[in-house]
Amino acid sequence: MKRKWIIGGAIVVAAAIWLLSSFNESLTAYVSFDEAKQKDRRVQVIGSIIKDDARYDTDSLQLVFDVENDDGQIMTVVYSGAMPGNFDQATKVVCKGKYIDGRFVADEILLKCPSKYQGDS
Repeated sequence: MKRKWIIGGAIVVAAAIWLLSSFNESLTAYVSFDEAKQKDRRVQVIGSIIKDDARYDTDSLQLVFDVENDDGQIMTVVYSGAMPGNFDQATKVVCKGKYIDGRFVADEILLKCPSKYQGDS
């Protein structure tokens, strides 16, 4: 009987450790542009899209655009993947990825569009 409790307890502890480590890996901290440049791990940054310089290459499926933060700093973002359908309407973007060789290489982007329910101000 005691052996079953020990084995069962070990399984529960192992599962709890695995769940906590998986949860911790999925957390991605918001950081400033300066912090993103210095971090060696995946982070997320937020800023306003500068659409004048946005370029999408349909052959390589690569989107390159600049983002400006609240402090006026500008950072180039490179995203590989399908062009988000509402990119033209988006005002802000959250980019998740790493800063590599002078550019933020995003593996995920979340667009923030103005609400269609907001009235004209």
